[in-house]
Amino acid sequence: MNIKGLIPNINAPEVKAVDRAGRAIQSDSAHDRDANGQESYQQQQQEQKPPMTEEQLETSMQHLRALPAFKEHRWSVELVNEDGARFVLVKDNLGTLIRRIPEAELWTLPTDDSPRGQLLKRSA
Repeated sequence: MNIKGLIPNINAPEVKAVDRAGRAIQSDSAHDRDANGQESYQQQQQEQKPPMTEEQLETSMQHLRALPAFKEHRWSVELVNEDGARFVLVKDNLGTLIRRIPEAELWTLPTDDSPRGQLLKRSA
């Protein structure tokens, strides 16, 4: 039995176009963000520190050399000047470059050797 003719055709209601909002979305105006909405690392560092002195560079390099991972893997630390910018090169025991650390990142090295804040001891 054909019932197509008994029930009238029901047309779907038309969808009205929504007018666009006149205000600009903040994320559209700023293109300097990551996909998850965070600003890039360099823009978070608004405070630029002065260049390190030779003593400060040597102290930070000594701190890197004293880290347990550097001693365990026999990594070496070298200072390199490129176009007026100073970098610390971290190399493995075969001389392969592992990491190139700019001078600005050396300011953020943790230098506190006190066990303050250590909740659990490794021997326990």
